[in-house]
Amino acid sequence: MKRILCIYATRQVDSNLMMASTIFRGLHEAGYSADIIFIGSTDAISEFEKRYAQYFYNCFYKPICGPLKENILFRWNPLLYSYLRSFVLDGLVNRSSSWLKDVIFRDYDKILSFIPSVLSGRFALNVKRSYFKDVPLIQFWTDPLSLGRLNDITEIPKSRIFHKQIEHNLLDKNEVTKVVFCYPLLMAMEAKLHPDAAHKMSWSDVSYLPHKKAAKPKHARPLIGLFGAYQSHVRNIEPLLNAIRLLPDYDFIIRGDGDLPFSVDTIRNLDLESGRISLAEVEQLESSCDILLSLGGKSGITHPAGKTFYYADYDKPIVHIGDGMHAEYFKGYIEGFEGRFIHCYNSTDSIIDGINQAVRDLSNFQLRIPKRMDAATIVNKILELD
Repeated sequence: MKRILCIYATRQVDSNLMMASTIFRGLHEAGYSADIIFIGSTDAISEFEKRYAQYFYNCFYKPICGPLKENILFRWNPLLYSYLRSFVLDGLVNRSSSWLKDVIFRDYDKILSFIPSVLSGRFALNVKRSYFKDVPLIQFWTDPLSLGRLNDITEIPKSRIFHKQIEHNLLDKNEVTKVVFCYPLLMAMEAKLHPDAAHKMSWSDVSYLPHKKAAKPKHARPLIGLFGAYQSHVRNIEPLLNAIRLLPDYDFIIRGDGDLPFSVDTIRNLDLESGRISLAEVEQLESSCDILLSLGGKSGITHPAGKTFYYADYDKPIVHIGDGMHAEYFKGYIEGFEGRFIHCYNSTDSIIDGINQAVRDLSNFQLRIPKRMDAATIVNKILELD
Protein backbone atom coordinates (compact mmCIF):
# COMPACT_ATOMS: atom_id res chain seq x y z
CA MET A 1 0.00 0.00 0.00
CA LYS A 2 1.38 3.38 -1.04
CA ARG A 3 1.94 5.89 1.77
CA ILE A 4 1.21 9.55 1.01
CA LEU A 5 2.03 12.56 3.18
CA CYS A 6 -0.28 15.53 2.60
CA ILE A 7 0.65 19.03 3.73
CA TYR A 8 -1.95 21.76 4.09
CA ALA A 9 -1.72 25.18 5.72
CA THR A 10 -4.45 27.80 5.96
CA ARG A 11 -5.83 30.44 8.26
CA GLN A 12 -9.22 30.58 6.58
CA VAL A 13 -11.95 28.04 5.92
CA ASP A 14 -12.63 28.69 2.24
CA SER A 15 -13.39 27.10 -1.12
CA ASN A 16 -9.77 25.95 -1.51
CA LEU A 17 -10.16 23.67 1.51
CA MET A 18 -13.48 22.43 0.13
CA MET A 19 -11.87 21.58 -3.20
CA ALA A 20 -8.91 19.93 -1.50
CA SER A 21 -11.35 17.78 0.46
CA THR A 22 -12.30 15.98 -2.75
CA ILE A 23 -8.65 14.92 -3.02
CA PHE A 24 -8.62 13.82 0.63
CA ARG A 25 -11.62 11.60 -0.09
CA GLY A 26 -10.05 10.35 -3.29
CA LEU A 27 -6.92 9.20 -1.45
CA HIS A 28 -9.12 7.20 0.90
CA GLU A 29 -11.27 5.73 -1.87
CA ALA A 30 -8.22 4.80 -3.98
CA GLY A 31 -6.78 2.80 -1.09
CA TYR A 32 -3.78 4.95 -0.17
CA SER A 33 -2.51 5.09 3.40
CA ALA A 34 -2.41 8.87 3.84
CA ASP A 35 -1.22 11.08 6.68
CA ILE A 36 -1.58 14.85 6.82
CA ILE A 37 0.29 17.73 8.42
CA PHE A 38 -2.28 20.48 8.92
CA ILE A 39 -1.22 23.86 10.27
CA GLY A 40 -3.53 26.84 10.52
CA SER A 41 -5.92 28.84 12.64
CA THR A 42 -7.82 27.10 15.41
CA ASP A 43 -10.97 27.61 13.32
CA ALA A 44 -9.46 25.86 10.30
CA ILE A 45 -8.14 22.96 12.39
CA SER A 46 -11.54 22.52 14.03
CA GLU A 47 -13.29 22.47 10.64
CA PHE A 48 -10.78 19.97 9.28
CA GLU A 49 -11.12 17.67 12.30
CA LYS A 50 -14.90 17.71 12.04
CA ARG A 51 -15.24 17.11 8.30
CA TYR A 52 -12.06 15.65 6.81
CA ALA A 53 -9.83 13.96 9.40
CA GLN A 54 -11.73 10.70 8.73
CA TYR A 55 -9.84 10.26 5.45
CA PHE A 56 -6.40 10.03 7.09
CA TYR A 57 -4.48 7.43 9.06
CA ASN A 58 -2.57 10.06 11.08
CA CYS A 59 -3.20 13.80 11.44
CA PHE A 60 -0.45 16.09 12.76
CA TYR A 61 -1.81 19.50 13.82
CA LYS A 62 -0.07 22.78 14.62
CA PRO A 63 -2.09 25.91 15.50
CA ILE A 64 -0.43 29.06 14.18
CA CYS A 65 -3.08 31.58 15.22
CA GLY A 66 -6.43 31.80 16.98
CA PRO A 67 -9.82 32.48 15.39
CA LEU A 68 -9.59 35.18 12.72
CA LYS A 69 -12.58 37.00 14.21
CA GLU A 70 -10.31 37.82 17.18
CA ASN A 71 -7.68 39.45 14.95
CA ILE A 72 -8.06 43.24 15.00
CA LEU A 73 -6.72 43.81 11.47
CA PHE A 74 -8.92 41.04 10.02
CA ARG A 75 -12.03 42.53 11.65
CA TRP A 76 -11.15 46.00 10.34
CA ASN A 77 -10.12 45.02 6.79
CA PRO A 78 -10.13 41.33 5.80
CA LEU A 79 -8.62 42.02 2.35
CA LEU A 80 -5.71 43.99 3.80
CA TYR A 81 -5.12 41.27 6.40
CA SER A 82 -5.10 38.59 3.70
CA TYR A 83 -2.65 40.55 1.54
CA LEU A 84 -0.20 41.39 4.34
CA ARG A 85 -0.36 37.95 5.90
CA SER A 86 -0.45 35.74 2.81
CA PHE A 87 1.65 37.69 0.31
CA VAL A 88 4.10 39.57 2.51
CA LEU A 89 4.86 37.85 5.81
CA ASP A 90 4.21 34.27 4.65
CA GLY A 91 6.23 34.98 1.52
CA LEU A 92 9.25 36.10 3.52
CA VAL A 93 9.30 34.06 6.72
CA ASN A 94 10.03 30.33 6.84
CA ARG A 95 7.93 28.49 9.41
CA SER A 96 9.90 25.94 11.39
CA SER A 97 9.13 22.24 10.99
CA SER A 98 11.30 21.15 13.92
CA TRP A 99 8.23 20.14 15.94
CA LEU A 100 7.66 17.28 13.49
CA LYS A 101 10.83 15.39 14.43
CA ASP A 102 9.03 13.92 17.44
CA VAL A 103 5.79 12.94 15.65
CA ILE A 104 6.64 11.67 12.15
CA PHE A 105 7.39 7.96 12.35
CA ARG A 106 6.63 6.60 8.86
CA ASP A 107 8.33 6.65 5.49
CA TYR A 108 6.38 7.95 2.51
CA ASP A 109 6.30 7.24 -1.20
CA LYS A 110 5.17 10.75 -2.17
CA ILE A 111 4.38 14.14 -0.64
CA LEU A 112 1.28 16.02 -1.81
CA SER A 113 1.24 19.75 -1.09
CA PHE A 114 -1.88 21.91 -1.50
CA ILE A 115 -1.57 25.51 -2.74
CA PRO A 116 -2.76 28.13 -1.95
CA SER A 117 -1.82 29.27 0.58
CA VAL A 118 1.75 30.50 0.06
CA LEU A 119 2.44 29.25 3.55
CA SER A 120 1.30 25.76 2.56
CA GLY A 121 3.67 25.59 -0.40
CA ARG A 122 6.66 26.97 1.47
CA PHE A 123 6.09 24.75 4.49
CA ALA A 124 5.91 21.64 2.30
CA LEU A 125 9.30 22.51 0.80
CA ASN A 126 10.70 22.98 4.29
CA VAL A 127 9.36 19.58 5.43
CA LYS A 128 10.81 17.83 2.37
CA ARG A 129 14.24 19.39 2.87
CA SER A 130 14.29 18.54 6.56
CA TYR A 131 12.94 14.99 6.54
CA PHE A 132 12.28 13.55 3.07
CA LYS A 133 14.97 14.72 0.64
CA ASP A 134 14.48 11.75 -1.71
CA VAL A 135 10.66 11.66 -1.69
CA PRO A 136 8.90 13.17 -4.77
CA LEU A 137 6.94 16.35 -3.98
CA ILE A 138 3.75 17.00 -5.95
CA GLN A 139 1.92 20.32 -5.75
CA PHE A 140 -1.84 20.55 -6.29
CA TRP A 141 -2.97 24.11 -7.08
CA THR A 142 -6.63 25.06 -6.65
CA ASP A 143 -6.07 28.78 -7.36
CA PRO A 144 -3.28 30.93 -8.82
CA LEU A 145 -1.42 33.50 -6.75
CA SER A 146 -0.77 36.18 -9.37
CA LEU A 147 -3.58 35.53 -11.89
CA GLY A 148 -6.61 35.64 -9.61
CA ARG A 149 -9.64 37.18 -11.45
CA LEU A 150 -7.47 38.01 -14.47
CA ASN A 151 -8.11 36.81 -18.01
CA ASP A 152 -4.53 36.69 -19.28
CA ILE A 153 -0.94 36.98 -18.07
CA THR A 154 -0.69 40.38 -19.79
CA GLU A 155 -3.15 41.78 -17.24
CA ILE A 156 -0.98 41.19 -14.15
CA PRO A 157 -0.69 44.60 -12.43
CA LYS A 158 2.49 45.95 -10.90
CA SER A 159 0.93 45.49 -7.47
CA ARG A 160 1.18 41.71 -8.00
CA ILE A 161 4.86 41.54 -8.90
CA PHE A 162 5.58 40.07 -5.47
CA HIS A 163 2.76 37.51 -5.96
CA LYS A 164 4.32 36.50 -9.28
CA GLN A 165 7.77 36.09 -7.75
CA ILE A 166 6.44 34.00 -4.88
CA GLU A 167 4.56 31.83 -7.36
CA HIS A 168 7.69 31.40 -9.47
CA ASN A 169 9.72 30.44 -6.39
CA LEU A 170 7.22 27.74 -5.43
CA LEU A 171 6.92 26.29 -8.94
CA ASP A 172 10.52 26.38 -10.05
CA LYS A 173 12.20 24.76 -7.07
CA ASN A 174 14.23 21.68 -7.95
CA GLU A 175 12.59 19.84 -5.07
CA VAL A 176 9.20 19.97 -6.84
CA THR A 177 8.65 16.93 -9.08
CA LYS A 178 5.18 17.67 -10.47
CA VAL A 179 2.68 20.54 -10.46
CA VAL A 180 -1.02 19.84 -11.01
CA PHE A 181 -3.58 22.59 -11.66
CA CYS A 182 -7.31 22.06 -11.23
CA TYR A 183 -8.24 23.36 -14.68
CA PRO A 184 -6.61 23.08 -18.15
CA LEU A 185 -6.82 26.80 -19.03
CA LEU A 186 -5.16 27.71 -15.74
CA MET A 187 -2.31 25.28 -16.48
CA ALA A 188 -1.86 26.73 -19.96
CA MET A 189 -1.63 30.29 -18.62
CA GLU A 190 0.75 29.31 -15.82
CA ALA A 191 2.99 27.56 -18.36
CA LYS A 192 3.21 30.80 -20.35
CA LEU A 193 3.90 32.79 -17.19
CA HIS A 194 6.53 30.37 -15.82
CA PRO A 195 8.02 28.59 -18.86
CA ASP A 196 10.98 27.20 -16.87
CA ALA A 197 8.53 25.09 -14.84
CA ALA A 198 6.15 24.22 -17.70
CA HIS A 199 7.61 20.73 -18.16
CA LYS A 200 6.39 19.82 -14.65
CA MET A 201 2.82 21.00 -15.19
CA SER A 202 -0.37 19.05 -15.78
CA TRP A 203 -4.04 19.46 -14.90
CA SER A 204 -6.77 17.47 -13.23
CA ASP A 205 -10.56 17.44 -13.13
CA VAL A 206 -12.45 18.41 -9.98
CA SER A 207 -14.54 15.87 -8.09
CA TYR A 208 -17.80 16.40 -6.23
CA LEU A 209 -18.79 16.67 -2.57
CA PRO A 210 -20.82 13.73 -1.25
CA HIS A 211 -24.26 14.70 0.04
CA LYS A 212 -26.71 12.83 2.20
CA LYS A 213 -29.29 11.08 0.07
CA ALA A 214 -32.79 12.41 0.65
CA ALA A 215 -36.20 12.11 -0.92
CA LYS A 216 -36.70 14.43 -3.85
CA PRO A 217 -38.43 17.65 -2.86
CA LYS A 218 -42.11 17.98 -3.67
CA HIS A 219 -43.21 21.46 -4.66
CA ALA A 220 -46.24 22.67 -6.54
CA ARG A 221 -43.86 24.98 -8.44
CA PRO A 222 -40.17 24.26 -9.15
CA LEU A 223 -37.86 25.74 -6.50
CA ILE A 224 -34.53 26.97 -7.91
CA GLY A 225 -31.61 28.03 -5.72
CA LEU A 226 -28.44 30.12 -5.97
CA PHE A 227 -26.08 29.94 -2.99
CA GLY A 228 -22.81 31.82 -2.56
CA ALA A 229 -21.25 35.25 -2.85
CA TYR A 230 -22.34 37.61 -5.61
CA GLN A 231 -20.42 40.84 -4.99
CA SER A 232 -20.71 43.02 -8.09
CA HIS A 233 -16.93 43.26 -8.63
CA VAL A 234 -16.78 39.46 -8.94
CA ARG A 235 -20.16 38.31 -10.33
CA ASN A 236 -22.88 39.98 -12.34
CA ILE A 237 -26.22 38.90 -10.86
CA GLU A 238 -28.35 41.40 -12.80
CA PRO A 239 -29.22 39.13 -15.78
CA LEU A 240 -30.35 36.39 -13.39
CA LEU A 241 -32.59 38.79 -11.44
CA ASN A 242 -34.14 39.95 -14.71
CA ALA A 243 -34.69 36.32 -15.71
CA ILE A 244 -36.38 35.55 -12.39
CA ARG A 245 -38.80 38.40 -12.95
CA LEU A 246 -39.67 36.92 -16.35
CA LEU A 247 -40.18 33.39 -14.96
CA PRO A 248 -43.19 33.94 -12.64
CA ASP A 249 -44.19 30.25 -12.69
CA TYR A 250 -41.06 29.22 -10.77
CA ASP A 251 -39.87 30.07 -7.25
CA PHE A 252 -36.30 31.17 -6.53
CA ILE A 253 -34.16 31.38 -3.41
CA ILE A 254 -30.83 33.25 -3.12
CA ARG A 255 -28.49 33.29 -0.11
CA GLY A 256 -25.00 34.77 0.17
CA ASP A 257 -22.93 37.93 0.50
CA GLY A 258 -23.38 40.52 -2.21
CA ASP A 259 -24.74 43.81 -3.43
CA LEU A 260 -27.74 44.17 -5.71
CA PRO A 261 -27.95 46.31 -8.87
CA PHE A 262 -31.52 47.31 -8.03
CA SER A 263 -34.28 46.66 -5.50
CA VAL A 264 -35.82 43.19 -5.73
CA ASP A 265 -38.83 43.98 -3.54
CA THR A 266 -41.20 43.76 -6.50
CA ILE A 267 -39.97 40.30 -7.61
CA ARG A 268 -42.65 38.23 -5.90
CA ASN A 269 -41.24 34.81 -6.74
CA LEU A 270 -37.81 35.53 -5.19
CA ASP A 271 -36.77 34.79 -1.59
CA LEU A 272 -33.49 36.66 -1.12
CA GLU A 273 -31.58 37.25 2.12
CA SER A 274 -28.12 38.77 1.99
CA GLY A 275 -25.33 37.66 4.33
CA ARG A 276 -23.41 34.57 5.28
CA ILE A 277 -25.13 31.52 6.73
CA SER A 278 -23.64 28.31 8.11
CA LEU A 279 -22.62 25.47 5.83
CA ALA A 280 -25.25 23.26 7.49
CA GLU A 281 -27.96 25.79 6.61
CA VAL A 282 -26.68 26.06 3.04
CA GLU A 283 -26.74 22.29 2.57
CA GLN A 284 -30.26 22.07 4.00
CA LEU A 285 -31.50 24.72 1.54
CA GLU A 286 -29.65 23.12 -1.38
CA SER A 287 -31.28 19.80 -0.58
CA SER A 288 -34.73 21.43 -0.56
CA CYS A 289 -34.37 22.83 -4.10
CA ASP A 290 -35.44 21.12 -7.31
CA ILE A 291 -32.71 22.82 -9.38
CA LEU A 292 -29.40 24.44 -8.40
CA LEU A 293 -27.67 27.35 -10.14
CA SER A 294 -23.96 28.10 -10.32
CA LEU A 295 -23.02 31.65 -11.36
CA GLY A 296 -19.56 32.10 -12.89
CA GLY A 297 -17.32 35.10 -12.32
CA LYS A 298 -17.09 38.15 -14.59
CA SER A 299 -13.42 37.41 -15.27
CA GLY A 300 -10.75 34.86 -14.55
CA ILE A 301 -8.99 31.80 -15.95
CA THR A 302 -9.68 29.33 -13.18
CA HIS A 303 -12.32 26.62 -13.58
CA PRO A 304 -16.04 27.45 -13.83
CA ALA A 305 -17.60 28.21 -10.44
CA GLY A 306 -16.55 25.41 -8.08
CA LYS A 307 -20.11 24.80 -6.95
CA THR A 308 -20.86 23.43 -10.40
CA PHE A 309 -18.71 20.40 -9.60
CA TYR A 310 -19.42 20.19 -5.87
CA TYR A 311 -23.12 19.88 -6.72
CA ALA A 312 -22.70 16.92 -9.09
CA ASP A 313 -23.74 14.38 -6.43
CA TYR A 314 -27.13 16.06 -5.87
CA ASP A 315 -30.02 14.20 -7.50
CA LYS A 316 -31.21 17.25 -9.44
CA PRO A 317 -30.33 19.34 -12.52
CA ILE A 318 -27.44 21.80 -12.23
CA VAL A 319 -27.37 24.95 -14.37
CA HIS A 320 -24.00 26.65 -14.85
CA ILE A 321 -24.18 30.32 -15.88
CA GLY A 322 -20.95 31.15 -17.72
CA ASP A 323 -19.60 34.69 -17.92
CA GLY A 324 -16.53 36.68 -18.93
CA MET A 325 -13.99 36.50 -21.73
CA HIS A 326 -13.56 32.74 -21.41
CA ALA A 327 -17.26 31.84 -21.25
CA GLU A 328 -17.06 29.96 -24.56
CA TYR A 329 -14.08 27.95 -23.30
CA PHE A 330 -16.00 27.15 -20.10
CA LYS A 331 -18.95 25.99 -22.22
CA GLY A 332 -16.78 23.49 -24.08
CA TYR A 333 -15.30 22.21 -20.83
CA ILE A 334 -18.71 21.84 -19.15
CA GLU A 335 -20.12 19.99 -22.13
CA GLY A 336 -17.42 17.34 -21.72
CA PHE A 337 -19.09 15.98 -18.58
CA GLU A 338 -21.55 13.59 -20.25
CA GLY A 339 -24.53 15.95 -20.02
CA ARG A 340 -24.39 16.25 -16.22
CA PHE A 341 -24.58 20.06 -16.36
CA ILE A 342 -26.70 22.51 -18.30
CA HIS A 343 -24.70 25.47 -19.56
CA CYS A 344 -26.02 28.91 -20.39
CA TYR A 345 -24.46 32.35 -20.77
CA ASN A 346 -24.93 35.21 -18.34
CA SER A 347 -27.61 36.98 -20.34
CA THR A 348 -31.27 37.13 -19.44
CA ASP A 349 -32.47 35.20 -22.50
CA SER A 350 -29.83 32.46 -22.17
CA ILE A 351 -30.53 32.02 -18.46
CA ILE A 352 -34.25 31.67 -19.17
CA ASP A 353 -33.49 29.00 -21.78
CA GLY A 354 -31.21 27.13 -19.38
CA ILE A 355 -33.67 27.16 -16.51
CA ASN A 356 -36.56 26.12 -18.74
CA GLN A 357 -34.49 23.18 -19.98
CA ALA A 358 -33.76 22.15 -16.38
CA VAL A 359 -37.47 22.31 -15.51
CA ARG A 360 -38.30 20.14 -18.53
CA ASP A 361 -35.71 17.61 -17.37
CA LEU A 362 -37.18 17.31 -13.87
CA SER A 363 -39.85 14.74 -14.67
CA ASN A 364 -37.38 12.12 -15.95
CA PHE A 365 -34.10 13.24 -14.33
CA GLN A 366 -31.74 10.41 -13.37
CA LEU A 367 -28.50 11.12 -11.57
CA ARG A 368 -25.39 10.03 -13.47
CA ILE A 369 -22.02 11.25 -12.24
CA PRO A 370 -19.40 11.32 -15.02
CA LYS A 371 -16.59 8.79 -14.65
CA ARG A 372 -14.00 11.53 -14.96
CA MET A 373 -15.31 13.02 -11.69
CA ASP A 374 -14.52 9.87 -9.69
CA ALA A 375 -12.32 11.05 -6.82
CA ALA A 376 -10.08 7.96 -6.82
CA THR A 377 -9.46 8.28 -10.57
CA ILE A 378 -8.53 11.95 -10.13
CA VAL A 379 -6.12 11.21 -7.28
CA ASN A 380 -4.40 8.44 -9.22
CA LYS A 381 -3.84 10.86 -12.09
CA ILE A 382 -2.44 13.53 -9.73
CA LEU A 383 -0.01 11.11 -8.09
CA GLU A 384 1.10 9.47 -11.33
CA LEU A 385 4.74 10.11 -12.24
CA ASP A 386 6.27 9.40 -15.64
